[in-house]
Amino acid sequence: MVEVAQQNVKQATLDSSNSESQSRKLSVLAGTSKGLWVLESEQRIELEGFDITAIAPSNDGLWAIANHNSVWQRNLNGEWRKVASSENLRLHCLLPVDDTVLVGTSEAHLMRVVEGNMQIIDSFEQAEGRDEWYTPWGGLPDVRSLAQGTSGELYTNIHVGGILRSRDRGKSWQPTLDIHADVHEVRTVADRPGLVLAATAQGLAISQDGGDDWSFDRKNLHAIYARAINLSGDTILMSVSMGPSGSKAALYRRSLDQMGTFEKCEQGLPEWFSDNINTGCIATSGNIAGFATRDGQIFLSNDAGLTWEGIASGLGLINCLTLI
Repeated sequence: MVEVAQQNVKQATLDSSNSESQSRKLSVLAGTSKGLWVLESEQRIELEGFDITAIAPSNDGLWAIANHNSVWQRNLNGEWRKVASSENLRLHCLLPVDDTVLVGTSEAHLMRVVEGNMQIIDSFEQAEGRDEWYTPWGGLPDVRSLAQGTSGELYTNIHVGGILRSRDRGKSWQPTLDIHADVHEVRTVADRPGLVLAATAQGLAISQDGGDDWSFDRKNLHAIYARAINLSGDTILMSVSMGPSGSKAALYRRSLDQMGTFEKCEQGLPEWFSDNINTGCIATSGNIAGFATRDGQIFLSNDAGLTWEGIASGLGLINCLTLI
């Protein structure tokens, strides 16, 4: 049974800015194994019956991956249509770019949607170091997450293969972070040129120069295996656990500009979570932040992760979360 604290959702999403004149209502969108839950003053489910594994807003609507094999788009009128599908590859992540969308897949391919078809990006197939990509269990690597910088540069997270960058709209790709860092999510920040954040198996990786140089921060974390990351205002939010199995998972916050200041998020949260807070499951809009757990819970914060309140439970397996 779904349990949603509707009043809390409404109160928690009223103000996404420190300026009252710029306040606006937010919607909480959760991609689950049963469809896309939309939590506003009321709740509804869209794409019911589909396994929604990735969602990404754009200027002309919303994009989603359903059942690991198809890309869908919702227009500004709220109407969904299937845009493209793949028969042979599993679709993992997507990134709207200009008038198309990029899709990261199994076997470490990068594709773009063109006129209803999915086309492999050949330049990505030729990326330096590709032959060295791997997985710890011996399978083929995947494209796990995608991000775009303020100047249009593209970042692709290979699991396991580090972070690749393109500064020419995907015509060529260069490796940045060492592949053995085992990256789980890469993020850029709209108003911070050059800033790149990554959740890795070695803790937080951060670059201030677009990926040319990286530093790691693990201080004050109870474990260094990081799975998800985002920025709320000037506060980094990152999930960590003891490892892939998710034992003793927790969320931490840290000032963006102060190394070594991680502190565990505790107010309003359980001491530990039993599974990883996964890639794509921390969402932010200004100082409002939210995260979702694998067992169907959603928590929101109005103060960049200092205090939290549970707003939903029983939503089924949650794969991804966004605030719009």
